[in-house]
Amino acid sequence: MNYIPDLSQGTAVFLVLFAASMWGTWFISLKHLGDYPIDGYYVTLFSTSIVFVWTVGFLIDGSALLINIQEVYAQDASRVLVPLICGGLYVAGMRISLYIYSTIGLSLTQPIKSSISVLLGTTIAAVVGGVPEGYPIGLIYFASLILIAAIFFTMVAGRIRVQGQETAAIKSTLQFSLRDMWLAIGLAVLTSLFGLAYTFSLSYSLQSITQPNGLAVLPYMSLLSTGAFFGSLLTSGTVLTWRKQWNLIVSAPLSIHKFGILSGLFHYGGNIIHTYASAFLSTVVTFPLGLTSGLWTQFWGIFYGEYKGSPQRVYIYLAIGIGLYLIGAYIIASTNF
Repeated sequence: MNYIPDLSQGTAVFLVLFAASMWGTWFISLKHLGDYPIDGYYVTLFSTSIVFVWTVGFLIDGSALLINIQEVYAQDASRVLVPLICGGLYVAGMRISLYIYSTIGLSLTQPIKSSISVLLGTTIAAVVGGVPEGYPIGLIYFASLILIAAIFFTMVAGRIRVQGQETAAIKSTLQFSLRDMWLAIGLAVLTSLFGLAYTFSLSYSLQSITQPNGLAVLPYMSLLSTGAFFGSLLTSGTVLTWRKQWNLIVSAPLSIHKFGILSGLFHYGGNIIHTYASAFLSTVVTFPLGLTSGLWTQFWGIFYGEYKGSPQRVYIYLAIGIGLYLIGAYIIASTNF
């Protein structure tokens, strides 16, 4: 039998917020790679993920892991195929995101991506995955609008920070041209659409209180991590082959590989935790709550000096944005159903 924890609503909400903190943290590994190829880091990340998820799956579910996949496939093969396909799609989007993060930084990129995905993702989750009985869908959208406002204020802070870089006596450690910034913003829009594949897959293929026909949590996550792994080989693996850089990956010391390994554990550790909560709360609730990962991204942007030398009003906008993040999350989390 597949493991199904007995969660309260409060515990499930806490798990989502904790998973979001893990998602908003692993990107800091990019700050420590130096000249190491980002595609090597990416392959290590998803190689770690597939081993980690399948190991956890067999340790917790045992033979029920494969049995559940077989049973669901026999009833509706699309529920099994969608995580495999969407795993590859969202990884392709994330690969482009890593370039964006390394170009214009965490604190400017995250608001752009989140502002595009919040309403579209919530709508996909509601239409495909369903809404819990008694939960006011209008309240979810109201909270989502507050989250968009939070994203707006943090984006304004990032924009002013960029302008301040040109005249500040203390230069930020992250430097880029205006052309680089606009290219990265355009790519951020594109990758946001790729990222919706994750939400669609979760809403469609995960068995939850509003989706009775899907997979159990760990079988679902095992398939998603498999699709993600092959997606990373198709994207980053191709780049490494074209640039003839596989030798750099093989010869890299553990001091470099550890960042990809830790990122894989944080990324899919967060995914597993979030998916258990989604099975209890439904994705329409957990998706917007997961956007609080942007809050942690902003904190790490501050910690790594991306706002160093910025005008005082940047911090005012940033404080307003952080406050709105907390209000939006509170509205979603405190609504009983």
